[in-house]
Amino acid sequence: MIYLQLLKPREVPVKILILEALLRLLRPNHPIVPRVKQDLKNRQKGYKGEQNADYYAQLLPDDYFVLHDLRLSFKGLIFQIDTLILTTKFFLVAEIKAFSNELYFNGDTGVLTISRHETITSIDNPLVQALNHCNQLKSWLASHMFEIPPIEHLAIISNDKALIRCSSVSIARHVSTAKSFPLKVLELAKRYRKEFVTVEEIKKIAQTLNESHIPETMDVMKQYNLRKVELMEGVPCPTCLRRPMDRKGIKWNCSWCQVLSEEAHISVIKDYLLVVNGSISNQECCELLKLSSSHVAKRLLSSMGLVKTGKTKGRTYSLPNANR
Repeated sequence: MIYLQLLKPREVPVKILILEALLRLLRPNHPIVPRVKQDLKNRQKGYKGEQNADYYAQLLPDDYFVLHDLRLSFKGLIFQIDTLILTTKFFLVAEIKAFSNELYFNGDTGVLTISRHETITSIDNPLVQALNHCNQLKSWLASHMFEIPPIEHLAIISNDKALIRCSSVSIARHVSTAKSFPLKVLELAKRYRKEFVTVEEIKKIAQTLNESHIPETMDVMKQYNLRKVELMEGVPCPTCLRRPMDRKGIKWNCSWCQVLSEEAHISVIKDYLLVVNGSISNQECCELLKLSSSHVAKRLLSSMGLVKTGKTKGRTYSLPNANR
């Protein structure tokens, strides 16, 4: 069986990678750790929900083209599309949420309410978000001189245990569970018979979308009001996780469990690059790894395939964009 054509896969969100790295650099008893763990848990829940929807999206026909996690800019405003489906007859913007409990979509007010333990609260309505993204996408396509086909929208509730109620049939038409995602898309597709774009034009649009994608960033030190002195230094042992390991020749030695490693420094340098400012100098590397030799630090950094900026004394190293 041939499945849909995936033109931009979903990757682990960089904010998850950064929060995981931050937790590895913070002392377990740091007062900010519980908050970071909760924020990480929330983001992991959202990512898991997106993966759940992606699993069922694979059942879409092979002439459907899909791009996940697009961040685009139009007139200085950034908008993010969880999943974009491109066909010759219509496009579809999907907003994915991992909501649970009882949900009520009110079409008259545009409000989504959630009932938890007899308490009703209003939350961001993914239908409204998807509609806004549809309008922004239309403007973006027009600014790039592309043909604009009809653009549908869909709110996907990835938690299949959620109880979903809608105020009208017209609203329910645009709300789906993850399992019903492909069926809902095909149901919407029945409304369109005319072809507005060719497959080649779709590929050109997808290429421009990919090239225009703006990677997500996060100044985690600023967000949690942290200073570098609050981060742990030293190379952690890959076996017992204690630090610092000692440099013995070309290897790192753990004085607690006697493990030897040639690559134990790699993970902590990558964590530092994710968390601090995206770059590291020889001097900062010496401080991080507790090295006395800047020559050793330079050799270790040069062997990691990092992007070099500057010359000699002022040189810094950073992660390639693909790894950030």
